[in-house]
Amino acid sequence: MIRILDPTLAAAPSPTVMPRAPRPAVLRGATLGLLANGKSNGMALLDRIAEHLRERHGVAEVLRVAKTNASAPVPEEDAELLAKHCAAVVTAIGD
Repeated sequence: MIRILDPTLAAAPSPTVMPRAPRPAVLRGATLGLLANGKSNGMALLDRIAEHLRERHGVAEVLRVAKTNASAPVPEEDAELLAKHCAAVVTAIGD
């Protein structure tokens, strides 16, 4: 049996709970954001999803953002761009 000790003696931080953003009632005429994580084929997968949403739900515009590194957070300016212009954002992992 392995026993792991935390040498910091700090209390565990309580998780931050954020409310979910409201879902749009319809996507017809809306701008859809695509956020690729930077791995290969991530944007290809998202483009197929966007194509499906255009055909079935009438998405009008698509805004694409790709991270340069899968382990890095989305840059603040990209997050603000997506939040400002998109009714919904889809993100995916590639490989």
